[in-house]
Amino acid sequence: MNVIVTWMYTSPQNERIHHAQVGANSGTQEVQNIYWRCVFMLFESSSRLNDGVRHILFINRKPPDLIDGIDVNKLIKQYNIEIVEFPSITISPPDYYKSWNTQFIVLDVLEWLRENVRKDDCIFILDSDILFNKPINNELIHSIKINKALLYSIDYDNEYIINGVTRKELKQISIDIDPKFTAKEFVYSGGEIICCLGSEIGKISDKGRINYEVSLQRYKDGKKKFNEEAHLLSYVYHLLGYRTHTANRFIKRIWTNRIEYSNIDGTEPELIFWHLPGEKKRGFVKVFRSFREINGIYKLTTKSFSQAFNIEETYLSKATDLIKKIARPVYKNLKSIKYWFTRRPNTCW
Repeated sequence: MNVIVTWMYTSPQNERIHHAQVGANSGTQEVQNIYWRCVFMLFESSSRLNDGVRHILFINRKPPDLIDGIDVNKLIKQYNIEIVEFPSITISPPDYYKSWNTQFIVLDVLEWLRENVRKDDCIFILDSDILFNKPINNELIHSIKINKALLYSIDYDNEYIINGVTRKELKQISIDIDPKFTAKEFVYSGGEIICCLGSEIGKISDKGRINYEVSLQRYKDGKKKFNEEAHLLSYVYHLLGYRTHTANRFIKRIWTNRIEYSNIDGTEPELIFWHLPGEKKRGFVKVFRSFREINGIYKLTTKSFSQAFNIEETYLSKATDLIKKIARPVYKNLKSIKYWFTRRPNTCW
């Protein structure tokens, strides 16, 4: 069986955990709804495109009954989502790293799955801002069975800083932890997808937990450490000997802001998974709000997902981008002028 898993950690009201795309006010319902929309868009796309899959959602607090007027409990029932309350909560200390305090919760997810999936199941633990663009196919399943785990590996430059550390530094951390670490280079595999056979979950879970504790001790000792779950899991994958880059033909981290940075290259329609971190406050909101209840069933009325998520440009999106490009320097200049007249100390001429 194919098992689709994601999780949603709901911060208490006064907790302020920084998330790169949405800011630090994680305790507000407004910010939490950004992630809840993503959760249900993931399961909607899976339900629409895949047959006979198991959907599991890990939570520490129930979702709101309504989001944008949409009955959330009906969505849970419609998409056959199993709700699992976190058996434990693994959150790094507040000053462990500036972001991603909750990402190590994935260790709790792995530990639960170890006891609750079959060895021949194909497991897909996905960030909630991922969508299915195509169904799970025979090529993907065959690749999982051959490789046991598929890794989405990103070839950053050795000196490029990935959430606080470079690949060169990650290799040195690995050698410090295990002098037998002999890999020529540290390959970074993104944490947005953990894809493996059920038989591998226990191995990843055990080594993940052990080395998270090691990383915590390094933090206490003031040493460089694995700052987020992808650092840690990449190290674990090295230890377990999984081949790198094996998921790259199925998934891509897609950046859609053509004004600041975009890596859209035309290969996106062929992918099974779209990871769209920059669309949390745009495309996911737009598409979620297109839900309409028809004969007791929620259906999306969005006509083109590639356009809604800004993968395919339209005349309107091109015109909007052009206006933004022109307006941005003007806005910056106006801010500078405002600062000059309102905040600059008085000057005697």
